Amino acid sequence: MVLEWWERYRRIILLTAAVLVVGSSYWIYQRDQSHKTDELPLHSPAYVASNLETKELTDNSATTQPAKSEKATLEKDKDQQPPPPPLYVDVKGQVKNPGLYQFEPGTRVANAIEKAGGALPNADLVQINLAAPLTDGAALVIPAKGATAPVSASIGLVQSATSRSTTGASSAINLNTATVEELMSLPGIGEARAKAIVDYRSKQGTFRSADDLKQIEGIGEKMFARIKDRLVVQ
Repeated sequence: MVLEWWERYRRIILLTAAVLVVGSSYWIYQRDQSHKTDELPLHSPAYVASNLETKELTDNSATTQPAKSEKATLEKDKDQQPPPPPLYVDVKGQVKNPGLYQFEPGTRVANAIEKAGGALPNADLVQINLAAPLTDGAALVIPAKGATAPVSASIGLVQSATSRSTTGASSAINLNTATVEELMSLPGIGEARAKAIVDYRSKQGTFRSADDLKQIEGIGEKMFARIKDRLVVQ
């Protein structure tokens, strides 16, 4: 009877057993996979990290690019700016080669004296500020020793008498515009000689050169040599 029952239900029993074995195996496999997944470290895949780094580099490049472009534009504009004009200064007085010289902007009085051949032995450099910067259109007068007393520590350049400045223009006397009081600031020129100079100018007209001053009575070669470095004729 058992054999008959087995023969009759054998296929059903075997099929059911096979289904149970397959189902159990699948359930065990899923459980193992879930357990392994929980134990894995939470790190992004390599290709994801690579993409993030590429994006950050792109963003940084986009941020720094405008700054570099702006800097390059400023440097280009700076290169295109014309150079500053040269300075023209009349170097005279106690120098070996007086005359009109051309200088680069920023040149100092010491450089101007050197370019004019250097100072003569009789030059009084104590009255000159050798560090003073040159000014276009100015006159640099190097006085002789004993000609004048130092007026200011900032003396360097002598501007025109009509635009006196703190750089030394107050020590220059324009014979064609000077007053009696201004003429009296010259060494050896008292009130009488100052008035004589003004009278001469009124009668004879403006001075053409400082040498005309020797035409006035009482002003000889020695006195003229003492004051000539402070005289201008304009």
